[in-house]
Amino acid sequence: MLTEASKVFWRNGFHATSVDDLCNATGVLRGSLYGVFGDKHGIMMAALDHYAEGAIAGLVERLNANVPPDVALRNALLHHTRTASSLTGCFITNSTLELQPDDEALHAKIRAIQRRVVTLLAAAVIRGQAAGVFDGDLDEKAVADFLLCMTQGLRVLNKCKRKEDELKAVVDVAMRALT
Repeated sequence: MLTEASKVFWRNGFHATSVDDLCNATGVLRGSLYGVFGDKHGIMMAALDHYAEGAIAGLVERLNANVPPDVALRNALLHHTRTASSLTGCFITNSTLELQPDDEALHAKIRAIQRRVVTLLAAAVIRGQAAGVFDGDLDEKAVADFLLCMTQGLRVLNKCKRKEDELKAVVDVAMRALT
């Protein structure tokens, strides 16, 4: 049910999504949605949690692949350059851009998601430093924040129908910054 709700919010945005849209997509009656989630905002928050769990699981899998740490990180970053399927952008990024400054609950949720991503990226940087493929003097937290900013920027550029090779060039620059 949350997968379907996520797709509706992702496609339409929060403001353009009606409760009827959510009922139609999920097959759940309005009263049941309100009973479980309270309101449309509650459904959105649960949908973001659901989406984030899948996105973070995918990131963990890519970063922990059985390849050298620099290859794993590059592959994880390249995931954000895939244009054929990502013209809708990232659900988390889209939600941030639509609602974030005025929505304290969403702000807190997105910051928590970002902290998890930064922790994973910092661990990948540390593995690369230990393997000697990344500059050992780099601050892994600052690098992880940089990589988060870069990947979110890739998601926004993807919505502008940029060419995949242009986005891959951005990843290449980011990877060179780590050596």
